[in-house]
Amino acid sequence: MSGFNVIHIMQGGPDVQIIDSRGRKWKFEDHPHFGPFVLGKNGDPLENQPPKSSTFWEAVNCWYQQGKATEQICGESFAKWVKPTMPKMIHIGGNHYRLDTSELQNQPQKGRD
Repeated sequence: MSGFNVIHIMQGGPDVQIIDSRGRKWKFEDHPHFGPFVLGKNGDPLENQPPKSSTFWEAVNCWYQQGKATEQICGESFAKWVKPTMPKMIHIGGNHYRLDTSELQNQPQKGRD
């Protein structure tokens, strides 16, 4: 061989903070290829990432679906997301229901701030 050594260094994504539905603040790196990694206090990825049932994943998945908008607060990047609510059904009569769409108009749309 020619004696060349190839080194591949991949920089992670931006550090973002998100507040889940229970009010817990998480700091994570939004890596472009590997997705979110929760970071510890020292800024390194946690060895044990949150389980699938964690409210962190609910918040991050909603943030991704809503276009990954962020807001700068005191020099730090925070994820902007809204927990979706289940649409209400209005009983019309018998076995007939109608979807109440009045609250659906208040849901954030993907790609908008």
